[in-house]
Amino acid sequence: MTKHDAMYEFFSPKVAELLQNVLKFNFSPESKDTVSFVTQYSDKIRRKFVRAAEKEYGFAIIITRYYSTDEDDLNLQAMNFAQAFMDWVDEQDKMKNYPEFPENCQIRKLENLQNMPNLAGVNREEGLARYMLQCRLIYFEKEIRA
Repeated sequence: MTKHDAMYEFFSPKVAELLQNVLKFNFSPESKDTVSFVTQYSDKIRRKFVRAAEKEYGFAIIITRYYSTDEDDLNLQAMNFAQAFMDWVDEQDKMKNYPEFPENCQIRKLENLQNMPNLAGVNREEGLARYMLQCRLIYFEKEIRA
């Protein structure tokens, strides 16, 4: 299993629980109630050691919800939904519940890189908005000897 597979497997059950939908990988459709996992970088070295390194896996979660131009609370509900997803990420880190990376990796931290979701885009014609959460996973990876 690759690191990408592990990340997908980790987030998929939460998306199914919240929206009864399938997590999208590196694709963000223009449809309501979708959650996408978008990779930003992997294996970025933070610190190098003789036979190991502390690395990062960066990613964004993009949540697409209905958008309103009326004086209702639809946009507030969407923002609160995205914030709750961020809170879930923080909770997983506190519980040290992490994706299952390869045996030579030890995960140190799963963290949000911001304190609230970004309103990343609005499609007024379709009545949709995208909320983005930027995150990273910090891990220690030992060199595999042949």
